[in-house]
Amino acid sequence: MELLKKAQIGIHQQMIAALQNIMDNRSKTIRDILLKIYNDQDLNTYIMSMMDDTEPGEFYADNTFDKQTIVNKLDDLVSVDKNISHLILYNNTTKKAYLYLYDLNYTFSDFTKPIIKNIPQLQKPTQESFIIPAHLDPYYALQSSKYKFGIASNFYYPRSSLFLGRFIIEFGIEDLQNTVLQFGKDMQGYLLILTKEGDVIFDSSSTYYGKKYPYFDKIGQSSDSVQLAEDSIVNVVNSDQSKFIYASVLPKSTLSKQLSIFNNSTYLAAIILLLFIFSVYFFVTGIISKRVNRIVNAMGKTVKSNLLHRIPLTHKDNEFEQIAIHFNKMCDNLQDYINKSYVYELQQKVAEMKILENQINPHFLYNSLEAIRARLEIDGNDEGGQMIYSLATLFRASLKADSVVTIAEEIEFCHMYLNIFEVRYQNLFQFHIDIQDNIKHCGIIKLILQPIVENYLIHGFDRRRQDNVLSIRGYQEGNTICITVSDNGIGIPFDKLNELKRKLNTASPSTIGSIGLHNANERIKLLFGSSYGLDIESDGSNGSNVTLRIPCLRPEEIKEQNITMLKNLPSNH
Repeated sequence: MELLKKAQIGIHQQMIAALQNIMDNRSKTIRDILLKIYNDQDLNTYIMSMMDDTEPGEFYADNTFDKQTIVNKLDDLVSVDKNISHLILYNNTTKKAYLYLYDLNYTFSDFTKPIIKNIPQLQKPTQESFIIPAHLDPYYALQSSKYKFGIASNFYYPRSSLFLGRFIIEFGIEDLQNTVLQFGKDMQGYLLILTKEGDVIFDSSSTYYGKKYPYFDKIGQSSDSVQLAEDSIVNVVNSDQSKFIYASVLPKSTLSKQLSIFNNSTYLAAIILLLFIFSVYFFVTGIISKRVNRIVNAMGKTVKSNLLHRIPLTHKDNEFEQIAIHFNKMCDNLQDYINKSYVYELQQKVAEMKILENQINPHFLYNSLEAIRARLEIDGNDEGGQMIYSLATLFRASLKADSVVTIAEEIEFCHMYLNIFEVRYQNLFQFHIDIQDNIKHCGIIKLILQPIVENYLIHGFDRRRQDNVLSIRGYQEGNTICITVSDNGIGIPFDKLNELKRKLNTASPSTIGSIGLHNANERIKLLFGSSYGLDIESDGSNGSNVTLRIPCLRPEEIKEQNITMLKNLPSNH
């Protein structure tokens, strides 16, 4: 109960603060409008003529500006607040009143009788400003059902203290209603805005409009228990700035009803929760039983020598899934052990190919990272980001299962690799790639060009020169595809060139130098035969050419040929 009470009091305090802010702005709006009238000579002249009992037609005939000019100026005055509905001028001497209806767009007209009838405060001799309580709009030809309230200010002759009459601005209460509606059903009770005499300006319950609040003498201050229509909690705020009293009334019976609803909702929620828990229990138990039976059935089939049967995986992270995974792995290992003697040489050849590929990748990754590190330490700029992106793309490509790609894809990998070094050696290195379109769809071993390019960057690149150039050209000769990597680098001395060629034709790679080229050459020969591979040429001191030759085949043809070759290898069984 106490929590509900504090919550409602908090909401009421927020609402009072919001309403007080709106009404304070109303007071400021009136001051601003009066100041504009005093400072605008045309408006001042027009309103003074009304105070002198000059009819609007006579005023326009005697002055140089027309009616529309006055209308526009008046519209500018009231447009600062969309809730302004009327402006009223009351001449204290002649006892005549003039009404300006903003939303009907015409200037002041004589509405003396209905205005005086509905605003009895005008008859009082006092010169003090006053507030007009909420009332239905009586000034239209068609009666309105919307409540208005007004604020009357004194009007004086400019540059003198002579009192002329009243300047009244009437406001609608729609924005006050909308502010209360924002809280919807969260707010209980009702809110009031009252004059110092107890007249109702705003009532969120719409019960007390058109009369004084009957319990005004009982709400002088905030209290946890005030006997109004019923025992209620009252919160009161007096505003000296806008001369209004703000009050919120929360009947205690409303809190009791809300507490009863809360308790009933709690009991219902508890029952629903219990039903949900039981449902989840039986549901989870059923799932567990199903998973256990799945594993038990699979084990039964395995016991009956059906080693090919596997437990279907659900790809869910739980203990039963882990049991199924490990059971399947155990069956796989057992099956592998049984088949080992039949597929020994096949596995050996596949392993040999993988070893050759994996020897290249770490070497490649190390050199690439070293290039990135060096560049970042030198510049400390964002170019390293692009280098890292290219390296990540290459590394992902190296980890893909497919060992055969199109020439277009291989050239893209090579392009990314060269981009890394182009960023590192700005103004020292450039490269050109020219691949015939008719061979781009053909297949090639993945990352086979990388060790060739890397060999130049390590052994042929001259940091003392600014015209280092690497060219990659791809073309077709009959049924053979040739890709030539040329450079204008340091070159290869003839004795080292002969030694390098000898190593390329050696069955086992040397432990030092050109491991990447040897591995690339071995991979080509293993897959396509001894008539294909790498060919290296150099004049000894100015550049070198490495030509790669492979058959003109589509990627799927190369994969099929690879499988056929491995199946036809001799076996021990």
